[in-house]
Amino acid sequence: MSAFPNKIKPIFPSLPKQPTLNQIKQTHAKIILSGQSQSRLTIHILSLLSLSTSPLNYSLSIFNSISSQTVLAFNSIIRIHAKSNSSPSNSLSLYSSMRRRFLNANQHTFTFLLHACTKGKDCFNIVSGVQVHDHVVKLGYTGNVFVRNALIHFYFEGFDVSEYAKRVFEEEVDEVCSDVVTWNSMLAGLVRKGEVRDAEKMFDEMPKRDVVSWSSMIMGYVQNGKLEDGLECFRLMREKGIRPNESILVTMLSASAQLGLLGWGRFVHSTIESLRFRISVAIGTGLVDMYAKCGCIEESRDLFDGMMERDIWTWTVMICGLASHDRAKEALVLFREFIREGFRPVNVIFVGVLNACSRAGLVSEGRYYFKLMVDGYGISPEMEHYGCMVDLFARAGLIDEAVRLIETMTVEPDPVMWATLLDACEIHGFVEMGEKIGNKLIKMDPTHDGHYVQLAGIYAKSRKWDDVVRVRRLMVERVPIKVAGWSLIEVEDRVHRFVAGDRDHDHSSDIYKMLEIIGLMVSEAGCSPKHLTCVA
Repeated sequence: MSAFPNKIKPIFPSLPKQPTLNQIKQTHAKIILSGQSQSRLTIHILSLLSLSTSPLNYSLSIFNSISSQTVLAFNSIIRIHAKSNSSPSNSLSLYSSMRRRFLNANQHTFTFLLHACTKGKDCFNIVSGVQVHDHVVKLGYTGNVFVRNALIHFYFEGFDVSEYAKRVFEEEVDEVCSDVVTWNSMLAGLVRKGEVRDAEKMFDEMPKRDVVSWSSMIMGYVQNGKLEDGLECFRLMREKGIRPNESILVTMLSASAQLGLLGWGRFVHSTIESLRFRISVAIGTGLVDMYAKCGCIEESRDLFDGMMERDIWTWTVMICGLASHDRAKEALVLFREFIREGFRPVNVIFVGVLNACSRAGLVSEGRYYFKLMVDGYGISPEMEHYGCMVDLFARAGLIDEAVRLIETMTVEPDPVMWATLLDACEIHGFVEMGEKIGNKLIKMDPTHDGHYVQLAGIYAKSRKWDDVVRVRRLMVERVPIKVAGWSLIEVEDRVHRFVAGDRDHDHSSDIYKMLEIIGLMVSEAGCSPKHLTCVA
């Protein structure tokens, strides 16, 4: 039998699976005009509204018009309020009203309520979430997979306490151990909190993994600065035959770009091609950025030119890439094309434009684009913009103009900006200005050895040898022993990290043997190998 009377049954077939708000309103009007019993149809209208973003007042008016409010009706209006940013707490009031009517909550009720409690981290939301958890236990829903996942998400997202989420996960874990979503909820929560080692342990213990599991682990590594581990995880994922999603591919391209590992970047690119991924805006932008940062600006430009669709970030990474490769005129031509295409520039793209001007010594153009940014587009300069302009003036020897710009900045200048000027003073022979800036830098950061070296260089250039000795002594007294810097190389698609004098690498004996061979070859060529040290 049909669930609805024959006279009003034709109303719903006219609705698509995902109706718009206007379509829902039109159907609602038809129900009212039909003059028939409306409760079940109106409840269905309310449930459709709960699946999309709908006006709270309109949804509430429909709910209040229902003469016999069911669990489905309450769940729908609770969900609508839970999704809103303005009144998620009303979900709890509606739940209380539902309980007073002796209506039994179900799994959907609790998932919607817990979602509402993740909105904001004030005391009300935390206490409310714990109270909902109490009701989950009392009404016997602790073994429900969806409710358990919602609880884990609440304790990570709303409460920000992983210990409680772990307790929920460990309770009756055998009942849901086959549910990969529950494991994924824990994994995602741990990586969001930066507990990467705990996430690794959980990842290794997972009885079943899907692409979301791998994605969470890879994202966790990358977001917590363990880029090489993220790349190795991606390699293992591919060896297992798991097909990556777009998010993983974009993340891997970003990691390859940040480390400058071209081999890895090409590996990701070949994966995209072999799996026949569509070159979406996100993937295309990631490829353009990766090749530019790995030194292959021609390949980057070819990919950019071949993209069917680009967004503002695609243009930004291409312009910044051209600027970093000293192709200033090309970068500026592309920026003008960007404007002609109808895009409105954001602050990041002007960093690329001003950097291009700085690298090419285009002082007039730099002044023009800086003024265009501020007056033409109303963008307030940030440290990066000021840094580009100071560098531009410093390279051109316009030290006084650079100092005036720093003195009128709307943000506090950082030591890097003053160090840029100090270097320019040494190059252009501005001894007095250099001495003033050097002493200022030492006061700002007395533990930075580079400032002492720069100031000593200024004194040496003006033959003030006593001051050179004094500054060098100050450096010895004030600058602590620093952690050795490391080198990163890529060999046969593997990433290797080294420090000076490293003996921990698996192939350190082979490396030192080769170093000896190189030393002999240098000696045979008539050069002295005494300064040859292992820094690889």
